[in-house]
Amino acid sequence: MSDDVTPVPGGEPADYRPPDRIVGVDFSGDARKAGRKIWLAEAVVEDDGLRIVDCAPATDRLDADPAREAAIPALTRYLGSLPATTAVGLDFPFGLPEEVVPAASWREFLRAFPGWFESPNALARRSRERAAVAGESGQLFRATDEQLGALSPWNLRLRTQTFYGVRDVLRPLVLVDAVRAAPMLAPAPERPTLLEVYPAGTLDELGCDATGYKDGSEAARDRRADLLGRLESGGVTVDDDLREPILDDDDGDALDAVLAAFAAARNTADPNNLHTADDRIGVEGYVYV
Repeated sequence: MSDDVTPVPGGEPADYRPPDRIVGVDFSGDARKAGRKIWLAEAVVEDDGLRIVDCAPATDRLDADPAREAAIPALTRYLGSLPATTAVGLDFPFGLPEEVVPAASWREFLRAFPGWFESPNALARRSRERAAVAGESGQLFRATDEQLGALSPWNLRLRTQTFYGVRDVLRPLVLVDAVRAAPMLAPAPERPTLLEVYPAGTLDELGCDATGYKDGSEAARDRRADLLGRLESGGVTVDDDLREPILDDDDGDALDAVLAAFAAARNTADPNNLHTADDRIGVEGYVYV
């Protein structure tokens, strides 16, 4: 956590119960392969750490078709069905820079999102236009992105994930109050908590090189094993039947899902991490590592 995220007076942390179940989601907006590229790592919180009890792509875990139009709604339904004592780490941007968001709150941003952007490319185009109106040029970053050295949410590599994650996952869940997304919305004891996570940032936080583990080479597999070992030394336990599938995933999506779960668990242990008095973060969102 950074010092930018501070408790909101009256947040009533005494009502907060740390989660006993964690889900880490490595997200994808790929049109044809989203169901194979979205991985879910499920874990339980134990006294001595976090135990990974399942890790599989959405096609297997949610019995979802690989196509985006089927896989993402299946993920959204699943997240909406989770028990209240669950925290979920999702690795896509939850918001946009305040210079391109004509809304007073994050919830208003979600409500208006489909009317502003009809596609990932439209998201990038409108963001550039609004940045120009604000006197900015090039890529704009959220405060949290600048702090982590992360990409802009409408960067070529991220705009598809941002668009489908915000429109088709966050928006339908938040607007019916099925979940709470920290730190923009205060936690509620009867709702699961969603957090934006960034696996590369988590690796940086752990002092690990966040490169070289995402291909089919033997060296990349060894790198995945090293990184998983680092998590295990930090209190993560991986069930024996899951270890090889995680290491065998050449794209690193399975390991990223585990990292997402780890970040969600470590940042939801203390309720003070889940509130903000910073107006900019309240509109843009915040990345937990």
